[in-house]
Amino acid sequence: MNAIILAAGLGSRLKDITQKTHKALLKVFDEPNIERTIKFLKEINVDEICVVTGYKAEDFLYLESKFGVKLLFNKNFATQNNLSSFCVALEFFGDSFIIDADVVMLKNILKQEKNSTLYTTIRNSPKKEWILKTKNGFANSIEIASKKEPSLLGISYFSKDDALKIKEKISTLKQEFFNDRKLYYDNVIASMYDKIQIKQRIINNSLVCEIDDLDDIKELEEKMTRKI
Repeated sequence: MNAIILAAGLGSRLKDITQKTHKALLKVFDEPNIERTIKFLKEINVDEICVVTGYKAEDFLYLESKFGVKLLFNKNFATQNNLSSFCVALEFFGDSFIIDADVVMLKNILKQEKNSTLYTTIRNSPKKEWILKTKNGFANSIEIASKKEPSLLGISYFSKDDALKIKEKISTLKQEFFNDRKLYYDNVIASMYDKIQIKQRIINNSLVCEIDDLDDIKELEEKMTRKI
């Protein structure tokens, strides 16, 4: 089992903050968030970790010597969507966690998975989220809406067999898909719910956060205060 952390994005919605610091390196309890993610992975015996960088790639170089991770660079990070970052690590994909670097875990909610799994959470936010619909316990469809229902968290696990199917699907995509900044690698996965069985794991929202904008920073600070 390995892990791929996607940390190439610009984080432009955080404005002045990410001009100085990549959002994956923002501190949570006085520790860069990506370091916490790496440590949580190692706690569940996932030691082979790839970090896909792009924006401020040089700021991640120290992770190689400190944690023994493998750094990969997405040269198209500023012009294409995050599927291009995912594809940079495609040769490592299989029996893999895929984690967006802007996901904050206030405690280790990761566990060794046997089946392909999408981590979700129920948010108390008016924002539109990727609401996951299930049938007989497996992912069935996605609805983008503002609802207090489980939505994608940015953490997934895929078995070797399912990863092969996903790779085959990606190989058929045209360049236009990669160039559409409104699309994500999640769109590819969602288009395959009828072909692969993916379970859902619901995480208590008090334990997680995603750093997309300034409101998320405020939410994170409030959750950290409650944890102290």
